Order: sequence, then C-alpha cells, then structure tokens
Amino acid sequence: MSMRPAATAPIRRQRIYEEVERRLEDDITTGRLKVGDAVPSERDLMQRFGVGRPAVREALLALQRKGLVRIGAGERTRVSRPTIDAVVDGVSGAVRLILATPEGVRDLQQARRFFECALARYVAQHAAPEDIARLRSRLAANKAALGDPAAFERTDVEFHYEIALCAGNPIFPSLHQATVGWLTQQRTISLMQPGALRSAYAFHERVFEAIAARDPDAAEAAMQAHLGAVEQYYWKTAGAPARPAGRRTTASR
Repeated sequence: MSMRPAATAPIRRQRIYEEVERRLEDDITTGRLKVGDAVPSERDLMQRFGVGRPAVREALLALQRKGLVRIGAGERTRVSRPTIDAVVDGVSGAVRLILATPEGVRDLQQARRFFECALARYVAQHAAPEDIARLRSRLAANKAALGDPAAFERTDVEFHYEIALCAGNPIFPSLHQATVGWLTQQRTISLMQPGALRSAYAFHERVFEAIAARDPDAAEAAMQAHLGAVEQYYWKTAGAPARPAGRRTTASR
C-alpha cells in the first residue's frame, strides 16, 4: 500500500533585504561590529553583498526596529544597544490588533494582573526605605487629586509606575509603561464610573500599607483585588463580563 506524501506548506522565498539583515545582525551579535561602531556605508554594503540600495536600506530599517542600530539624519549609522523599549515598540502594532477583540482585552488584562501582582509581592519583600518613601509621596499625590479626574488618572499611573521602579529592574518600568499605553481605554473608562476614583485610591492605600509593612501576601492580594475591580468597572461599561480572576495570579507559593 503506497503512502501519500504529507501535505506541506510552501517554503517562503526569502527577500533579499532579509538576508542582508541576517548577515549584519550576525556581525553585531558575534562582536565583529560593537556597540558604537559605525556600520559600513550603503555603498560598501551594496558592494559587499552584491545587492541594490533599496535592499540595504530595508535591512538597516529592520535592524533599527530591533534596536540594533541607530540611524541619524546626516550621520553615520551606528550599532546601538537594544533596549526593552525598542522590543516593546516593535510588538505594539500586534498588541493593538489583539485589543480589537473583547477576548484580546481580557488576555491583556490577565497578563497585567499577573505582572503587577508579582511586582507588588516582590517590592514588599525587597524595597529599600527610600523606595517606600517615594511610594508614600506618590500615594499622597494620588489622594490630593481625588477631586480632579484627569489629575487622578495621571497620579494613578505614577503610583503603579513607582512600584515598578521600586523593584530595581530596568525592564519592569518599560513593561509597565507599555501595558499602561495598551490599556489606556480601560483606565479612562473604569475611572468614569461613579465612586471609581475613591475605590481606586482605597486600593492604592491597601497596596502601599502592605508593602510598607513588608507583607508580600497582603500586597499581592490587595493588587489582585484592585485590578479585578478595575476590570469589573471597565466591563460594566463595555457591556461584557470580565474574566473571573480565580486563584491568585502568581505562582510564588
């Protein structure tokens, strides 16, 4: 009995600029081109790879989107150190597409809850006294803004951002800023609900008090309850049920 060959997808033909990009990226990752080094000129790259100017320019733009090179007007293109901001910016378009559906919004809400609950827990265990002092100042500013929705929204973001800073890892504030940008609509809508500002502040106070008391369980639980309430406010307006929070989102125990 003869076996029919398995169906396979056609192999995508690689575009010329992608090969140029791959080779230049290899030069950077292996150290042949180091951070700060000038990338060879477009003419030199055209001669080296035997390609046209459009392929070289597309390759350099692709490397810039990855944060591997810096292209300046009238200046030589230079190798740069990739940052988490560049990585996040590169996926922002895809995230906006995810947010186009209610299920995508729920997925991102859950990811934010997981991330911020873990942050609150970690900061309660590791924050320095000066970190807690800064967080107390952010909380005071948030309380002072209770009568001004726009100022409250700004100080709300600053309070959560300070928690990310307290963790002492430069990646965390960048991830926080990304999720804040992606979930801007959620925050604005949820804070429009009657009583939402005072509710949010009360949760911020609970989170702060747990962190200041060095109680990671209470800090995690307070953040979990806070973000769950924000989601409920949002879906009450959006007209769809929020995804149940269920068990605590971190697996720290």
